[in-house]
Amino acid sequence: MDYFDCLLSSSSSGESDSDTEILFTALNSSEGTSTTHKIRVEIFVENVIDKYSDKQFREQFRLQRSTAMYLIERYESSTYGCINEGKGRKGIAPKNQILAFIWFCANKDSYREVCNLFNMAESTVFSHLNSVLDFFYDISKQIIKFPDSEEEKQQVASDFQKVSKFENVIGCIDGSYISIRKPAKKIRSTYINRHDMVSITLQGVCDSKKRFLDVCVGSPSKIHDSRIFSLSPLSENLAIICNQRYHLLGDAAYPLREYLLTPYRHDGRMTHKKQKYNLKHSQTRVLIENAFSLLKTRFRQLMRLDFFTIERMCKFVMACCVLHNICISLNDLIETDEELIMHESNNNEQRNAVTTNDPDIRNAALRRLVEIKRDSIADSF
Repeated sequence: MDYFDCLLSSSSSGESDSDTEILFTALNSSEGTSTTHKIRVEIFVENVIDKYSDKQFREQFRLQRSTAMYLIERYESSTYGCINEGKGRKGIAPKNQILAFIWFCANKDSYREVCNLFNMAESTVFSHLNSVLDFFYDISKQIIKFPDSEEEKQQVASDFQKVSKFENVIGCIDGSYISIRKPAKKIRSTYINRHDMVSITLQGVCDSKKRFLDVCVGSPSKIHDSRIFSLSPLSENLAIICNQRYHLLGDAAYPLREYLLTPYRHDGRMTHKKQKYNLKHSQTRVLIENAFSLLKTRFRQLMRLDFFTIERMCKFVMACCVLHNICISLNDLIETDEELIMHESNNNEQRNAVTTNDPDIRNAALRRLVEIKRDSIADSF
């Protein structure tokens, strides 16, 4: 069981109410028992979406039609895309489920607006949202992963080296705030970050193409990035992944490791070599900030999540990361929002203002070995 699974089980065990139960308790109390027929858009997919030009489709869904069709076909062939074909009320077609989900991800529409557009009841949207989220979580380990073979690792390192000549880099790591509403049955102050905003942290590792190689989501943003890293499975597995040759690049918020290199601190003794090392380090590591910016540019729902439970929030963020990787793999690219780039960069600088005293590297001999490796790389520049 990985960190994400542990988080889901712990959050679920302490919360008897699902998103659906919490929402419909509120709806019933506010609307009474009214059975007034709701007016919704009929055959929106057939009469509107199917008639979009490719350009119009991309503008509305923030991805190409071919990418959406790939997702629909994959969902249809899975156990999650099955619908009722027998007697009784016919289920919603997998195509409509996926299109409604992508529409919801790409725009800041509410559940109610999606229901009206795609002619679904609120309960139907919740039910199919669960199926789609479970589908994406099921395939996440196929889509979000480190390279397996030595040849694949060498290719990733070679691609990184082309960026700024930094050798043996297998990924860049950082964290990003995901703004949320206060989770049900949680204490608000637990999730307050340094901007006095309620949020969870998405820890991600990306390659040079800005695809996510590892994702850890759900920790309250009050927790420091170094602590989130130490709690994640990546902390335990990274030494094996790097195999005494490769390393990640992280900012000053992370602990210095043989397999996780951080920049030199500006302590008044910065030599020209150290400054050049920091420049190369920054030019490479900025890719993870760009990856987060691309993710939030494409999936605007991530600007603020209005789900009730941490479990639903985690699954939704994971689904967006899977979609992000699929889009890149299919060469479905999108321009980054410049404001989001600045936002991620500012958040990153403020994280760097609070560094950590790493208890695992207090041993002077061990620390010296890691520093020698970093100095050797600095000398190579």
